Amino acid sequence: MKEQFKEAFDLIAKQDIDGVITGSYMLGYHKDWHQDLDVFVYNEQSFRSLLYFMHYNPMFLILDKLEKHKFDEYIKHNKSGIDKIGLITIKFYWNTCVPVNVIFKKFHHTIFDVLSNFDLELIATGHDIKSGKVLSLRETTGMIGSWNTWNNSFYQPNYWSVKRLCRQFERVVKYESRGYDLSSVTNKYIELVENILEMENVYTSEKGTAFHENTKAEFQIVLKILQTYKKEGKISEEALQILK
Repeated sequence: MKEQFKEAFDLIAKQDIDGVITGSYMLGYHKDWHQDLDVFVYNEQSFRSLLYFMHYNPMFLILDKLEKHKFDEYIKHNKSGIDKIGLITIKFYWNTCVPVNVIFKKFHHTIFDVLSNFDLELIATGHDIKSGKVLSLRETTGMIGSWNTWNNSFYQPNYWSVKRLCRQFERVVKYESRGYDLSSVTNKYIELVENILEMENVYTSEKGTAFHENTKAEFQIVLKILQTYKKEGKISEEALQILK
């Protein structure tokens, strides 16, 4: 499998496109990690070029019906989530065993745009395809990791940004199960949620007030889940689903 990952990485890195290779593989190959490659492209032309390259290369396959549907809708009918949510992803497999996620985010045009949006600085490392250079935003070393200090969502919290971050908390759980100490990340999440709970109601309408109260109730549950994880070091699947 190590060789398979290297072959897939090397081939993608040779393509004449604007993009960056990220993913857990950038931390080195680990046979028990269920790793993948994430390829973020900086423009739609590069996205389409990479899709065609993979489609006509017999070593890349789409094995999931939903991913095949997304590919067909985009290529044949120019339909995707780009206009609605500014994002489209399609998963291929190299030699049926190496997952390769091809991702286009409408407003991410550089390697820094991509990496600075990650929640963990542990994984904020990428190989820029055009230049061949590697950029890492990681400030910690060894088995200790922290939250990504380049991610603006940690500095300007609001209902929506914190909800988006909480959906990614599963990654904290995953990497701690792999031996990393991400206690500072859990503490940061708790701090953000506590800040949200301290926010005053700025709405004057009945509908707005109801939204404020319902959102606070949701975050009370989130806070309890995070505090329990911090204390016990474990979390249920049900709790992870609530965070999502």
